[in-house]
Amino acid sequence: MVNTTAEQSDAKLAGVAWLDRGLEWIKNRERAILIVGVGFQLVVLIAMIVTPFTTLITGDTILLRVVPVDPRDLFRGDYVILSYEFSRVPPQGIPGLQSADHHGQTVYVAIVPEEDGKHWRASQFSLHKPSTGKFLRGQITGWNRIEFGIESYFVQEGEGLRYERAVRSHDLSAEVALDRNGKAVLKRLVIN
Repeated sequence: MVNTTAEQSDAKLAGVAWLDRGLEWIKNRERAILIVGVGFQLVVLIAMIVTPFTTLITGDTILLRVVPVDPRDLFRGDYVILSYEFSRVPPQGIPGLQSADHHGQTVYVAIVPEEDGKHWRASQFSLHKPSTGKFLRGQITGWNRIEFGIESYFVQEGEGLRYERAVRSHDLSAEVALDRNGKAVLKRLVIN
């Protein structure tokens, strides 16, 4: 039994020695580890900025009609909440979407030009990326609500009432940059 206690003690010392070597290795490379950590954070921040900017520059520009939202919640200061006719799961559902909890489910909405030749409208909802044509990629976020990242827009101070009137009279459109993967970035609002 004495040998077992000695063996346990030796094992503990070996574990501590390994930990000491690891800490010494980190201490000897402290500066490099710090530089790598800061560099990684910078890369993540730059990616967060560059991704939407790339879509704005390289994406196709389309116009989408904005539909009214409850006017009492439409503006919070000079902040516009936007909705579109395709912002809800259609009453007939989406093929393959189960009735169970589908929060966070990615949804693709194929879009086609309207008769006016300027605006685009939804033609088909799918859980699979379309192989051809223009489409929006969104996620189901709440009770049958789909968000595409183009649901809010900051307006100039004092302009909120003008946009509120345009939404109520169905005269507001959203100019959107759309990349080939369905990512949309809101460029500006247009009063028709």
